[in-house]
Amino acid sequence: MGDAVAPAEEMKRTSSKIFAGLARSYENALDYATLFQDRRWKAWVARRLNVEGGLVLDVGSGTLVLEELLSGMGCRFVGLDLAPEMIRVAMEKRVPGVGLVLNGDAEFLPFADGSFDSVVSCYVPKYVDVRKFVRELARVAKPGGKAVVYDFAKPRGPLAPFLEAYIQGGLRVIGFALGLAGRREAYTFDRLPQIIEGTTWDLEMVDAMESNGFVEIESARLTGGVVFACSGRLRESA
Repeated sequence: MGDAVAPAEEMKRTSSKIFAGLARSYENALDYATLFQDRRWKAWVARRLNVEGGLVLDVGSGTLVLEELLSGMGCRFVGLDLAPEMIRVAMEKRVPGVGLVLNGDAEFLPFADGSFDSVVSCYVPKYVDVRKFVRELARVAKPGGKAVVYDFAKPRGPLAPFLEAYIQGGLRVIGFALGLAGRREAYTFDRLPQIIEGTTWDLEMVDAMESNGFVEIESARLTGGVVFACSGRLRESA
């Protein structure tokens, strides 16, 4: 009998399967899955970057939605994504300021230490080992550089029952309807509620950032708590 697959590795395989079938319709699916809130969440990221003219790494860059939103900030971007299909769609868009988009693993970033003024990541933490992920963000960021991330989280707080109803009910209904229509996106909407229900990344993130040298850490539960967002600045060298 072979060795069991580590949970993080299994989640990466799930992530690859989810996004492989989603690349061409990713932006529409993102709007429907977030009830058109994703642009608000990315605006939260933008307000905390403050790196005009800097070099930004986007881990899990998808189809460069964030880069299009931030194009007026004068940043330069490098994108990294686990799904080759996403990269192909991203490169077809020719978004200004994007110098490179490549395939890679968020837990093993293929960049030298201190390469980026800022690092950002949307919708990645629930699929990875959070401590390995943050360790890599800290490694490739320059001293004083910012890290900003957000992702879906298990709803917590007074609105949790209502948000759970949407995640566990609404998304599954969408997935069922897409399945009847033979759409590849059905897998995403069917699988996502299970992933959100099982993730604890939001409970680990602040401690992981503190342990890896980030300071001035800010966190927030957005849109009633369906998303957790966190930012911090890497401590300057002594």
